[in-house]
Amino acid sequence: MKSAKTLPRILASALCAGLLMLLPFAAQAHTELQESTPGDGAIIKAAPGYLDLVFNGPVKLIKFEVMGVGHEMPTKFEPQADAMANYRIETPGMHPGQFTVNWAVIGADGHTVTNTFSFNVDPNAEENAGHHGDADHGHDDHAEHGDAGHQH
Repeated sequence: MKSAKTLPRILASALCAGLLMLLPFAAQAHTELQESTPGDGAIIKAAPGYLDLVFNGPVKLIKFEVMGVGHEMPTKFEPQADAMANYRIETPGMHPGQFTVNWAVIGADGHTVTNTFSFNVDPNAEENAGHHGDADHGHDDHAEHGDAGHQH
């Protein structure tokens, strides 16, 4: 009789061990841009000398481009070897107009996350909030492909 009770215990132990191994993956939060300055949809009067990005944890910023209407604006962006949560990128020569920022990062979980945000530099407009916090400011490239953003 002892062997009849042993097999279910072994199977239960193996199942528990397998579930415990999955916990670190479930606990990892997906990378998000928590705040940008200027923020998404911001209208500012003066062209900024830099843009700030604040992520929910250390990431490697691998792409950062500022697009004006029909052209890319120069920036002082250079990919860094070290992961950081806060980035400040200089944007020399920015002028009035509508801009879209395209960015990509590699998060702590190894996933590449991309997204965009836009702002407008208009010296004649009423200035609105110059920064923006948004929990949906990140897009996991792999989520569109049916694997919920997980690549192994």
